[in-house]
Amino acid sequence: MENVLIWPKEYPLLIKGLVEQNGAFILDALEAWPACRSTDEDDGVCTTVLPPIYYLAWLTPLEPFEECFFQHISEYDEDAQAYINAVKNHYYDNEYTPESLVLLLCQRLEKYASIAAQNAITTPVSLLSLFFSKRYFTLIEHALTNDSKMSAVDTLALWKELDFRERLSSFIPASIADLDKLSELASDKVANGKDYFTLLTQVSPDVDSVVLLEKALLTHLRKKTAKQTMAMRFIEQGATGTLADENDKTAFMWAAERGFVNVVETLLSKQDKKATDSLSNTGLHYAVHSKNESLMVLLIKAGYDFRARNKEGLSCYRLAVSLKAQNLVKCLERDFGIKELSPDGQFDRIKKVHALHAIVTLLFPLQLFFFFDDTLTVKSELTLGLTMITVVCFFFAMSLKRCALYPHIKHPWGLFVLRGFSLVSLIAQLGLAGIVMLTALSDLV
Repeated sequence: MENVLIWPKEYPLLIKGLVEQNGAFILDALEAWPACRSTDEDDGVCTTVLPPIYYLAWLTPLEPFEECFFQHISEYDEDAQAYINAVKNHYYDNEYTPESLVLLLCQRLEKYASIAAQNAITTPVSLLSLFFSKRYFTLIEHALTNDSKMSAVDTLALWKELDFRERLSSFIPASIADLDKLSELASDKVANGKDYFTLLTQVSPDVDSVVLLEKALLTHLRKKTAKQTMAMRFIEQGATGTLADENDKTAFMWAAERGFVNVVETLLSKQDKKATDSLSNTGLHYAVHSKNESLMVLLIKAGYDFRARNKEGLSCYRLAVSLKAQNLVKCLERDFGIKELSPDGQFDRIKKVHALHAIVTLLFPLQLFFFFDDTLTVKSELTLGLTMITVVCFFFAMSLKRCALYPHIKHPWGLFVLRGFSLVSLIAQLGLAGIVMLTALSDLV
């Protein structure tokens, strides 16, 4: 359906009366003004007549190509149009702006027709939304000062204008037409991560602000379009970032994944450093996901465990390697001395350590075999040599195991038994070597 706005033939007389401050002209125009209503025609056209103040906001009908809810059609002749254009040009030449000219005309009209009464009439386009579309904020203030009411939808739209919020707040809640509706809409906006919390507290002082703020922060940070400045507003109002989603991923973890250093730094003191999501990822894992070096360093210095592994068995180092985040890998190695082997490398390291322990274990029965072999004439030399090999192998195995690169994972119980046998073998071989050395010394004496 096509929406057509009718500009009544009385409009030029109204303008003439307002410009010349002729009360008779103004009253005549208002008395003859057609009924303000919308009428559906048979040809699919809806014609509308609005209260006079709406027309003052436009001053002249819009051209067909100009964007508007209505198609403007005037009922007055070209002479009237020429007069109105001449009035506009006169005021603009005398340093009036479109807004200040409309304000002047509205102030003069106020003496004969209340702006609040005109605003109260139900129309397809609200007066305040019309003023807002033209960025006439002084006129919005003028309307509210003169007891006009704002709808919930108009209030939410005006609240988006950050520079106008302080001025708008002075009219809340007194100028709201439906506080319950506005409270409901604002609550939904906050719950969806929008910046309407201050508005909500103005219209609903008893609202559970803590729960709403936590939900708002979490919801906002989950969006791909999340902004750090918006998140900081929720935090400044009291959000802590501890609320988790259905996967146990907290708002703090989302902020770390987004790479929001300021948000993470502000919330850090309120977090459980051991908290994990359903995949066992910590906040440090998500800092690595963001590939933000300064953020990763911040969490490690704050005490986050760089050894913690997720369900895939990845620590922060191995995760950085898997993500090919070379700057993070170099930072961990250079600044924190953190380096971990790949799964294959870990298996090779475990295999090497326990192969050495197996050698130590096997050398003891080998020594006993040679020791009791009567055909050998170099028992002492062989015993001491094998003992030296045992000591070297054992302590090399111990040094490999104590190295930071040795994987801290659960080993089969058989490997623990092997290390036990290795220690027993070492002690026994040292004892046997001691006997051989004592025997050699006694022969010398």
